[in-house]
Amino acid sequence: MIKVMFSWRDNPDLGAEECERHYRVVHMRLAREAFDGVPGFVELKYNRVRAATVNDFNRREPRVVVPDIDAWVELYFESAELMQAAFTRPQLQALFDDHPNFMSCDEAANIHVYTVDEDVICSAP
Repeated sequence: MIKVMFSWRDNPDLGAEECERHYRVVHMRLAREAFDGVPGFVELKYNRVRAATVNDFNRREPRVVVPDIDAWVELYFESAELMQAAFTRPQLQALFDDHPNFMSCDEAANIHVYTVDEDVICSAP
């Protein structure tokens, strides 16, 4: 299994609530359509930042900060090869066309992409 994460900032011309509402109402539908029936696709998860803190100099006390990102998605695929094949599908263009409706798009590196290995350390029974 392979996981890829895409993170972004909200469109600065819109409020956070409006960006999230658009994502949930419009973009999630586009994503379902883009990945429905795709070989090797396993799961898509949406994450919204509600608060952010940092720990300075390895201290346990958190300090509240402005988050670096506003949201991210996690996509799971059976293999890296199937993930790469999925990302060549023309249906994904509709997702990119929709990005300005909720995402900051007027800067370089507006979407950060991380391909990661995920290991479950423990889980509840």
